[in-house]
Amino acid sequence: MERSESSSEREVSTADLEARIRGTEFFRSLVENGSDAIVTIDKESTIIYANRSVERVFGYDPEELIGKKLTAIMPDRFHGDHFASVRRYLETGERELDWNDIYLPAEHRDGHEVPLSITFEEHVYGGDQVFSGIMRDITEQRERQRRLERQNERLEEFAGVVSHDLRNPLQTARAAVALARAGDEEALADLEAALDRMDDLIDGVLSLAKQGRAVGETEPVDLEALAAEAWTTAGSESGTLTVRGTLPTVTADSERLRTLLENLFRNSVEHAGEGVTVRIGSLDGEGFYVADDGPGIDDGDPDRLFEYGYTTAEDGTGYGLSIVRDVAEAHGWTVAAADSEHGGARFEVDAR
Repeated sequence: MERSESSSEREVSTADLEARIRGTEFFRSLVENGSDAIVTIDKESTIIYANRSVERVFGYDPEELIGKKLTAIMPDRFHGDHFASVRRYLETGERELDWNDIYLPAEHRDGHEVPLSITFEEHVYGGDQVFSGIMRDITEQRERQRRLERQNERLEEFAGVVSHDLRNPLQTARAAVALARAGDEEALADLEAALDRMDDLIDGVLSLAKQGRAVGETEPVDLEALAAEAWTTAGSESGTLTVRGTLPTVTADSERLRTLLENLFRNSVEHAGEGVTVRIGSLDGEGFYVADDGPGIDDGDPDRLFEYGYTTAEDGTGYGLSIVRDVAEAHGWTVAAADSEHGGARFEVDAR
């Protein structure tokens, strides 16, 4: 016959287990090897303990921080407020803010700021009043938040661009339908042109949505070969693509880079005409430029060239250079516009 355990026996077993755990290195290992940085200070803000994770978060060995003020891992602008807040708390016992899940930046050993989520605890150790901060690096969380905000901005921009740019060809199409119904067969040509225009606008918006994604797998890309391929689809038969000097090998998502080149080439053809001469060259081995012999950017606003929907061409969508900017930024590059030496437009992609 089995004997059931009494509640007192179970309590003893639980107490024994807790004693064994506390008697081992279990909790020390948990604190030392946790993913969050833990720093303990005394009433003078002197660091008396730091776990191993402070090296990953702040770049310091734990031993380096012992004996230093907590301000060693704070940006300068917070030093005065920190000491004043600690002094007021010790005098009054009143917390000026919630100690749970506070968002503050810390300063890494190399000088850059690290966004943190911090929870503070007050306790007694060795008869002394001490304070511990459990600090979580939320850099990745903040980056995800920025990407989400950027996506929301893009959605708003898309909605505004689509509603604005589709309205004119839609009105043209309606007028053409009315004329066609009245017997004007020539109006059908206007209708077809309006539908083509709407198709171009929709394709542009879809391209923008696609190019906003993060780049795929990157690899060394032969820029000269890729430019030649992009010219076959985006250049013109009567135009010329000229390679100036030796082009650098660029680490990139080749499909996305080809899209960038195609849109720069289309922009040149669109503004300079079918007989345009386009030159592509190196930027000191750290990027490349694409320049043409067209009318340049004098007739446009340089500060708005890369905005969604901005164009100076009568039949342009204003999406091409926006796609160029998005592809460049997805790679961590920058793109800028200037006048070329031949009087046309020049676009410089800095791939550093």
